[in-house]
Amino acid sequence: MPSLLGAPMKTLKRTNLKRDLIKAANAKDEAVVISIIDELSAYNPTPIPTLGLMNYKIEDASEQPTSSAPLAGRWRLLFTNAKDAEAPSRTEKNSEQKFGDEVAQGVEVKTGQRIDAPKGECVNFIKLSGDSESRPFDELEITIKMTPLTDTRVRLDFMSGRALNEKAPLPFLKDFKFKFPPPTFGDFTARLRGKDPRIEPQAYFDILYVDEDIRVHRTGEGKVFVQLRD
Repeated sequence: MPSLLGAPMKTLKRTNLKRDLIKAANAKDEAVVISIIDELSAYNPTPIPTLGLMNYKIEDASEQPTSSAPLAGRWRLLFTNAKDAEAPSRTEKNSEQKFGDEVAQGVEVKTGQRIDAPKGECVNFIKLSGDSESRPFDELEITIKMTPLTDTRVRLDFMSGRALNEKAPLPFLKDFKFKFPPPTFGDFTARLRGKDPRIEPQAYFDILYVDEDIRVHRTGEGKVFVQLRD
């Protein structure tokens, strides 16, 4: 009898798991999401997820790095259990709590990122649209340097940020730019924690799964992110 782990069966299993993951992610069912991620990672079809990131393991100079980079392109956040990743999108609730886990009525939120693989640059963004009186800002962008450490691990160095807010009370706050501490500061912090920044820097993630549709990674703090091609 043919092995159930043959190529057709693997493809079918992967497709079913992806479908179930998207369903659970949309339902914000963290327990089910985590369970599916653990199983789906065993069916990752991409042998080197960090390929092409800063030309990682691109040997032929004539090869197009972007087309060879699984991480490249635009992504939309579907699910994360890292609450701080969505915190800037939170707005005032109609309750006794000043801030909470709900977005104000009439405000639409889009969270995602744009990855330029050859440059090793990622721009995380949160865009708010809809009711202009209820949203606290219009858009927040964070630019991050992505450095491949292994075939699956990516170091993250937060470089700069930009906040757009047309209704800001002061002109300079309408398009406000800021910088993060240099990467050496993160290395120093990692060493204080007894970590080798060449292996476990202050911020990093491990890619558990990536294909033409979906990406899953886990941060050094154990938080998971599920993202779809945008």
